Amino acid sequence: MNNYNAIDVANYIVDYVNNSLGKKNLTPIKLQKIMYYVYVHCLVKHDVKLFNEPIEKWKFGPVISDVYHSFKVYGTNHIDSVINRYDFTDRTEGGFSFKVISFDKDEIEASPVISEIQSTITKLIDKGPFELVEMTHREDPWKLFEPNILNGEKSLFYSDEELRIYFANRTII
Repeated sequence: MNNYNAIDVANYIVDYVNNSLGKKNLTPIKLQKIMYYVYVHCLVKHDVKLFNEPIEKWKFGPVISDVYHSFKVYGTNHIDSVINRYDFTDRTEGGFSFKVISFDKDEIEASPVISEIQSTITKLIDKGPFELVEMTHREDPWKLFEPNILNGEKSLFYSDEELRIYFANRTII
């Protein structure tokens, strides 16, 4: 199975929440935490690394930076639509060109872990954003780095190994 781009996984969550679940409660902070738990479920239960972008340890828990910056315009409001990605290319004569990459949910829906993705979204969508933050703060991969995080240290990342070890014999959600 190929890894997906984190933006595509985020877009899938947005699409699934809006169109399959009919919910209107997906904020950027909830999107981040749902992405984290979707990633953890796929990694630990199925040995599938869903995307390659790093998951950072921020004050309010796990964050995928590209996804954060793409959806932060929603603030504390519901995310009601998917976004496009862009492929930038440097041109030999100077400058750059870009290609718009529209979201195609069929790629993710063809994934062997799609039922895990959907199940995780469904389990978490009605939790409050700060309930999800607190869940991540109780877990060692974040909690053990809390002093560093709260002191503003940057470039703290979750590793697949620490997630596998921590969640190996635990119920994830």
